[in-house]
Amino acid sequence: MADEKTRALTGPRQLLSYVGNYYGTFDDVTLQFPSYGNWQSLPLVDGVVIPGVFSETRIDANLSLDRLTMFPATFFLQDPGMYLKSPSSIPDDESERFCVYDIVSTKILDVGLIASRATDTTLNTSPGMLGTEDDMNQITMGTLRFMSKDLNYTQQSSLQSVNASSDFSGAAPFAQDTIYCYRILMPHATDYTGMVLASPSSRFILQGTIGQEEELPYMMRLKNSYELLEKA
Repeated sequence: MADEKTRALTGPRQLLSYVGNYYGTFDDVTLQFPSYGNWQSLPLVDGVVIPGVFSETRIDANLSLDRLTMFPATFFLQDPGMYLKSPSSIPDDESERFCVYDIVSTKILDVGLIASRATDTTLNTSPGMLGTEDDMNQITMGTLRFMSKDLNYTQQSSLQSVNASSDFSGAAPFAQDTIYCYRILMPHATDYTGMVLASPSSRFILQGTIGQEEELPYMMRLKNSYELLEKA
């Protein structure tokens, strides 16, 4: 219920962010998958094209006006539907893979940098892990899924199934007004000619408790947040 002292809802809270579906065919001219809806092509990194797309949506938590803090309890992505990636034009292409990132962060992330580090086997790291500029406490939710074609279907099937999934969520309490939700689709193949990429509509769900901390812990939380942003 509404708290008159804070002019905002305290107690259990559910925050949502909706993301539309993606559908696109690899462009042989730009060497990239096209933008679609609220999805954009991955940016160039040092002039290098990394084939893939991403979406960035935002949730307005509106915490600072009343000096409130969100304490995350559970967080997940709902994405009912099919992930599709048509096969490489090269038969038995051993480099084929499909990576899907889903991230909720208290800061704006460098999507190009995330993609380049994920695809570089010498770096092989994700936001909030050792070797990145992002702190664990800034990554509220983070998951990485590796997919490949589902062998239960025909050889040329585009349907993808999950081979492995890993979590790098920090789940730290936060007092920022805005949090950022990212979805990143990164197919990989030796030859992308004619490749079709598709993902279903989805939504991020962040459940937790809104509370009002004592002044000193709250001020220290804000101080640490600002210091982390300065380092980024």
